[in-house]
Amino acid sequence: LMVWHDTGDGRTRVPLAAAELNDLRERTTLFTGIGAIWSNTTILGGEQPEELRIGLVTTDFFQVLGANAALGRTFAAADESGALFGPGGGTTAILLSHALWQRRFGGDPSIVGKTIPVGGDQAPATVVGVMPAGFRTLMAPDSNIPDDLEAWLPLESSWFSTAPRGQRFWRVVARMRPGVAVGQAQAEIETVGAQVGRDNAFYGQRGLHLYGVGLHDEAVRDVKPTVLMLFAGVGLLLVIACVNVTGLFAARAAARQRETAVRLALGARAVRMFRLHAMEGLLFAALGGLAGVAVGEACLEVLLLLRPATLDRLDAATIDGHVLAFAAGVTLGWGFLLSLAPTAQIWRTNVVGALQGGQRAGFTGLPYRRRAALVVCQLALSVVLLVSAALLVRGFVQLVRSDPGFSANNVVTFRLPPPSVEVNASFGNEHELRAALRARLLALPGVTQVGAISHLPYDEALPNWATPYLREGDADVEHAGTADTRSVLPGFFEAVDAKLAEGRFFADADDRGLPAVAIVDDRLAARLWPGESALGKRFLGDPQTTGAPAVTVTVVGVVRHLRYRRPTEEGREQIYYLGRLAPRNPMAFVVRGAVDVATLLPQVRQTIREFDRRLAWSNIALFSQQVEEARAARRFATILAAAFAFAALLLTGMGVHGVAAYGVALRTRELGVRQALGASPPAIARLMAQETGRLLGAGLVLGLLGSAAAASLLRAQLFGVSVSDSVAYGAAVFAVSLAVALAVWLPVRRATRVNPADVLRAE
Repeated sequence: LMVWHDTGDGRTRVPLAAAELNDLRERTTLFTGIGAIWSNTTILGGEQPEELRIGLVTTDFFQVLGANAALGRTFAAADESGALFGPGGGTTAILLSHALWQRRFGGDPSIVGKTIPVGGDQAPATVVGVMPAGFRTLMAPDSNIPDDLEAWLPLESSWFSTAPRGQRFWRVVARMRPGVAVGQAQAEIETVGAQVGRDNAFYGQRGLHLYGVGLHDEAVRDVKPTVLMLFAGVGLLLVIACVNVTGLFAARAAARQRETAVRLALGARAVRMFRLHAMEGLLFAALGGLAGVAVGEACLEVLLLLRPATLDRLDAATIDGHVLAFAAGVTLGWGFLLSLAPTAQIWRTNVVGALQGGQRAGFTGLPYRRRAALVVCQLALSVVLLVSAALLVRGFVQLVRSDPGFSANNVVTFRLPPPSVEVNASFGNEHELRAALRARLLALPGVTQVGAISHLPYDEALPNWATPYLREGDADVEHAGTADTRSVLPGFFEAVDAKLAEGRFFADADDRGLPAVAIVDDRLAARLWPGESALGKRFLGDPQTTGAPAVTVTVVGVVRHLRYRRPTEEGREQIYYLGRLAPRNPMAFVVRGAVDVATLLPQVRQTIREFDRRLAWSNIALFSQQVEEARAARRFATILAAAFAFAALLLTGMGVHGVAAYGVALRTRELGVRQALGASPPAIARLMAQETGRLLGAGLVLGLLGSAAAASLLRAQLFGVSVSDSVAYGAAVFAVSLAVALAVWLPVRRATRVNPADVLRAE
């Protein structure tokens, strides 16, 4: 289970404090272990320093996950003493990912036991092991724990006894004992949380509300909607295709009525005829299944090639034995169902009539009506897919048009992890280093503004800092809110073109010390000072992340809310502190230029290298590309839905064309007689159009009803669009109507050209 804290004020997925982790360990009995992780970055030193994405973990974290090292070992309890990250500092153990081991150390098996320089002070860290190639920390995407961590470090044991209860950053994972039901484990977590909340005055009236959710559910929560949508789309396409084939089998059976009558007249039993048709159906299905597996393998490769980086967990998808078994089951099931259509013809065959009347006497209107019913089903399913696709397209368009509160155009970004002690000493301290680098970048030709922030929008690889705040004069912690907190350098808001609601942005003079100032977003301002100007107002903040709002801060500006977490997620209120007041690592620099960013990018890269070659900067890219990557998952799902809808429309068009052509063939004599009695070609066309219109109307009604149910399931995938969006429904109705009109054009044209003389002569 993964354990979260529900604050009761709308924030349901809050990490735990170290003290709460200890409480769970001491008071629960249904778990074999409770571990925790937090992610950040650090420097791997050497001749070529580089930034590492690291997981800071409790030493039992890997035992709780049931993960073992491929080389060496994972952490032991002794590794907590004197760990690199913690109040004491010192030598530590480090666990490497397989990718880092191969890339940086050439897969050297003797790396275990050696020391490597890690962190700003380049402290020696002993490599205790290497994780397997396939190991990934699969957690909920909004837990800010990347799948592709490059190394893991233990936190010092004293951290757990000194960290305050308000300092929440642990993502906690608990393994249940064998035989324990999930409900029991969840109930115990909730009970312990309630007990701790009553025993500690820190929680006040709100108490402590802990709850557990399955780790697998958390890991697939983000990708599950896309996968389910993909599965549903494939399922609907399968049904539409099989309905088409069923219609073809029914038509084929009708055409073979004389053959069936002869077989029955010669003594063939119905069971034998059923076996014959069943073997034919299964043979066709088996051939289609084999072809489908081959095409599916190719489509999977294309799908994985086109999938966005944000859906990298789709890489685990393979065509294995389970997939083949499912495909075989579907193939055999549909093969059996396909055989029922011609088998039903056996029971309706009039042997005497078929033998006396020849081929024409054997035809009845029933097969046509049955095929018409199948076409109605196809139309309805196509409408469902088209409405779903149209809603997703509309939602994606609204997402692209929405204002996230910043502009990513003409901006280059890069990340600067904590420099080494040696590099800091060259500039006096880390803050002066960043200021000097900012000044160097500002001097570049065409650069209009440079700033930095501790958490760039949509960067889920870094932890999300959230701290409490209180209105000045309010000493009741019960009233404290929690805001997403960012540390910035002057120039950041100008560099991302943030919208200023009132006041001003930060100036260089603000970053030189007291008094402490901050910029807040319009949501926090409205919450603390409703109906008033926030300028000059003071509040209690927590820039040092101690867990308690104790620093008095003056508001100098209010900005429009920036969408940081995801393009579709509004997030909490926001507080911006200056870097000297709220030091954070790493920091992401943003460089806005008035020139083409294609030429600005290499200039920025070269400037950083010349500034100090010892800096381990990383992730230099165009900000606009990062924003597009954040939208890529929605775009991917939209493209898939549109592709399925187009395929469904094509299959339905084929089905409508088939039933219309079949109907014309059955009614050739009738149409000839009508024309002989004076019916004009336009009248014949209207007759055929009316019959097709009835099928279309029935299909649209059923489809729209089904779409209303399907759209409600897509509610979480839509942004800025109602599930009853009239444009989406109208577009789907128009597309299906146009497809039907095109599909019946040739059969109707053929019906109007029937020669009455030829028909009567054939009689």
